[in-house]
Amino acid sequence: MVGKSVTNKLIAYSFTVGVVIALILGLIAARLPGNVVGVLTSLLILAGIVVGFFNITPTEAKDYVFYVTAIILVIYLGGNNLGQLQFVGKYLVSVLGTIMAFILPSVIIVGIKAVINLAKD
Repeated sequence: MVGKSVTNKLIAYSFTVGVVIALILGLIAARLPGNVVGVLTSLLILAGIVVGFFNITPTEAKDYVFYVTAIILVIYLGGNNLGQLQFVGKYLVSVLGTIMAFILPSVIIVGIKAVINLAKD
């Protein structure tokens, strides 16, 4: 049986690992076949759901939803402008899209959990 501290460390690193994987996938997505990108993006979405369920505690939920919502707004509003950059635009749009695919499900799950906890009180 894995100790509680080891489990907590694994959960804590899961968000960072997810973002790093999203960055890598965003950079190499243009070179992969479309069906492979779809499968890997689906895995990122599932990882975001797992992070939302297990990584964020109720005491962290408010800050997490606030900061991730800010990140999502910046990605959404700035992504179109960055996409017009001559050499790196397509890569930036791809990276931002994969990051969004990872963090959006997690913030939805955390937000729903927070609303349920509010309703219980």
